[in-house]
Amino acid sequence: MADVEFLKVPQLHEWALPAHGLKVETVDAHAGGHPLRLIISGLPAPPGRTMLERQNFAQEHYDHLRKALLFEPRGHPEMYGCLLTPPEKSGSHFGVLFMHRGGFGPLCGHGVIALTTILLECGLVEMKAPETRLRIDTAAGMIRAYGQVVGNQVDRVFFENLPAYAVANGRRLEVPELGKVEYDLGFGGALFAFVKAGSVGLDLSAGNSEKILAAGRLIAKSIQQERLRVGSNPDDAGPANPGRLFGVVFEDTPGARRAGEIDARLVGVFAEECIDRSPGGMAMCAKMALLSADGKLDEGEGWVAEGITGSTFRGHIVERQTVSQGCGVVCEIEGQAWITGRHTFFIAADDPFRSGFLI
Repeated sequence: MADVEFLKVPQLHEWALPAHGLKVETVDAHAGGHPLRLIISGLPAPPGRTMLERQNFAQEHYDHLRKALLFEPRGHPEMYGCLLTPPEKSGSHFGVLFMHRGGFGPLCGHGVIALTTILLECGLVEMKAPETRLRIDTAAGMIRAYGQVVGNQVDRVFFENLPAYAVANGRRLEVPELGKVEYDLGFGGALFAFVKAGSVGLDLSAGNSEKILAAGRLIAKSIQQERLRVGSNPDDAGPANPGRLFGVVFEDTPGARRAGEIDARLVGVFAEECIDRSPGGMAMCAKMALLSADGKLDEGEGWVAEGITGSTFRGHIVERQTVSQGCGVVCEIEGQAWITGRHTFFIAADDPFRSGFLI
């Protein structure tokens, strides 16, 4: 057998991708362990006057590309992504559409932290020390993000979320296989149900992920069916009706090793099949709104949560605002992100798995 001479790096750089397909370039990062894939070329910004119109267009026309870039063989079930658009509002820098396993979403907390880090460290937005301020339009509203710069790196990111508010406390529901489950509902950019892990016999460790997923699926389905039964339209989102349930968040106290440093462990199950690796920025805001409504968290008081990986986000209530449901709170969330790679993906026209798959 003849010896094979392996390509040298300069030769590989001269190789061109085939012409019979789509080339998409991305930059990947993670915040608190949960990934974000920013599409930087290959997918045009969807048309539309508002971010919601653009999100609806993307859902209708770009869904096969969402699956191609987030699902296997290029991604995995927990992969998150985002696509930049022109700003909707005159005072904003740009718009962003988030995407995940379940479709296109209006907002993502860990995504804002990771996106801000990518934009500044990759030079897509000019990095200004000690702080670079961004105004980001989303389908849920305008978000303010602040990148804290140390040297040539983003040390941490703060973002000021939309007003969060408590929806309901102490609801009880019969859930198949689990019995009576008590939960609270809070809105933090999306609607979350909070369940005490111990009440359903869950240990919130990474090794217990299958049981966490199974319980999250059962509870989410039961809550959604109950909301339909009582006449709430889950697709009619707004302050008076927070829309479809986005996730079930199991909560517990931190381990003894971190007692006094961490206020809670939050493990969210979203899109019924994914576990958030981070504590979840939107989930934290919803939880802080519930605590505030119950008189357990004051304005300016810090609150720290850890995710299933042990990563932490910090939050505090900036101010109170009146919303249709009553008293809302504007929360600021702080976290860190790291860039993990830059990729050039190729989606061949004749690839039978060009639109991705999940097992």
